[in-house]
Amino acid sequence: MRAAVVEAFGPFDAIRVKAIEAPSPLPGESLIRVTVAGVNFADGGMVSGRTPRKQPPFVPGVEAAGVVEAVGHDVTDQRPGDRVVYWDPMPRAFAQWVAVPAWRAVPIPAGVPDDVAVALMVQGTTAHYLVTNSFNLGAGHTCLIHAAAGGVGQLLLQLAAMRGAKSIAIVGGAGKAKLAKELGATVVIDRLARDLTEAVREATGGQGADVVYDGVGAATIHTSLLSTTARGTCVLYGAASGPVTTLDTSLMQRAGSIYLHRPGLADYLRDAHEYRSRMGDLFNWYAAGALKPRFGGEWPLDGVGNALAQITAGNTTGKLLIRM
Repeated sequence: MRAAVVEAFGPFDAIRVKAIEAPSPLPGESLIRVTVAGVNFADGGMVSGRTPRKQPPFVPGVEAAGVVEAVGHDVTDQRPGDRVVYWDPMPRAFAQWVAVPAWRAVPIPAGVPDDVAVALMVQGTTAHYLVTNSFNLGAGHTCLIHAAAGGVGQLLLQLAAMRGAKSIAIVGGAGKAKLAKELGATVVIDRLARDLTEAVREATGGQGADVVYDGVGAATIHTSLLSTTARGTCVLYGAASGPVTTLDTSLMQRAGSIYLHRPGLADYLRDAHEYRSRMGDLFNWYAAGALKPRFGGEWPLDGVGNALAQITAGNTTGKLLIRM
C-alpha cells in the first residue's frame, strides 16, 4: 500500500510517499480502507519531533474515515462494508489502509459524508466535552473563545449559539473576524487591532467571561486568567503557541478565585460508549443543521507536508483533509 512516511524528525517537506506493507487486523482491530484523513495541529509536532509519539520511520495522522475491509476474530459489532470514522492518538492515518482498535471506530450514519465525519471527530469531540464536561455551557453564560476561526473555535461558536450562550470570539485579522460573525459570535475582537484585555473588559462590562476556552497556551494564558469572571472557569485545552510550563497562580486569585481546567481529549474518549455518545450528538446536530463544519482545503497523499505547513502556520480557517 501507499503511505506518507516520516523517516526522520524534521521539516514537513521531507515526508515521502512510499510503498509499505499493508497491515492485517489483530484481535480486537478493524482494518479500514481510508477514504479521507484529517489534518490536525498536533500532527506537526509529531512530525517535527517537538511532541513525538512514535520514533521514525512512521506514518503520521491520527484520524480518518473509510470502509471496513476486515475485522479481527473477536470483533462482533463491525463487518466489512461498514463506513466508520476513528481517532487514535498513535499516528498511522495518512495511508491507504489502517488497522485500529475497533472500539475507537464509530459507524457513520447515512447522510453524513466521510469528510464531515472526519471534521467532527477530533475537533468535534473536543468542542463537545468543552461545552458539556469542562463547563456546562448554557443560556445566560458568556464564553470567550480564543482562535475562534480555527477548527475547534468554529464549532464552539456554533455550539454556544445552539445552547443559548453569548460568545466573544478572539481572532487575528479582518477575514477571520467576518467568519466568526457569520458563525454566530455575539462579539468579535480582532487581537491584531486592539488591546485584548481592554476589549474583553469592555465586552463583559468589566466582569469577565463565565468560561474562557484557550487552545493557544503560552501566549494567551495570562490574558485568559484575567478575562475569567470571579469563580468562573478557565479551560486550557491546547498549546498552539507552546506549552504553559510556568504559571503564576496568584492571577487566579486576582481574577476572583477562578478554576483552571487542563483537559485532554483521551480523557473524554476513554471507551466505545464515550466515542459513540459524543459522535452521536454531533451527527444529530449536523443532521438538524445546527452544526456545520467548514473545510479549509484538501490534498492528495503526497501533499501531507503542504497541509501540515498550512495548519501549523495558522493560515487555515477550516478542516484540512488528505483524500486518498
